[in-house]
Amino acid sequence: MLLVSLRNKVLWLCVVVSLSPYAYAASDAETEAGKLLNIIGVAEVMQQSIEQMLDVQIQQNPALADYRQVMLDFLNKYVSYESMRPQLVRLYTEAFSAAELKEINAFYMTSTGKKTLKMMPEMMAKGALISASLIQSNMSELQAMLAAEEARLQQQPTK
Repeated sequence: MLLVSLRNKVLWLCVVVSLSPYAYAASDAETEAGKLLNIIGVAEVMQQSIEQMLDVQIQQNPALADYRQVMLDFLNKYVSYESMRPQLVRLYTEAFSAAELKEINAFYMTSTGKKTLKMMPEMMAKGALISASLIQSNMSELQAMLAAEEARLQQQPTK
């Protein structure tokens, strides 16, 4: 009986030791993911996005202006960086290994990586302007397509 108990303990210890690299890898990946979120400034970007989104909503519906702080408090409570950080870390650790996250972090610490981060908002804005311009210059085609689809739908028998 003592021998069986000892053997079970040794077997359990072997299982724990063999799995320990995975436990450390997850911890390393989480650490690296947290570093990445800090390096790329997710907290600041999210806060700016929340406020900009709210201001756009208020511009579209000025009656909401009196409630801006209440809505800002709500958004900060549920969709702020701090409230979403665990899910964001998990998102990155599911997509990248600890080693990959270390490489990404190392890149963003270089001058090219820093320039990439600095230029990204401008590049995204310019890309959005390009797509808006292409949509605008082809709007008549979209309107024709929508009109054709509307005509097709009106010809279908109703159920």
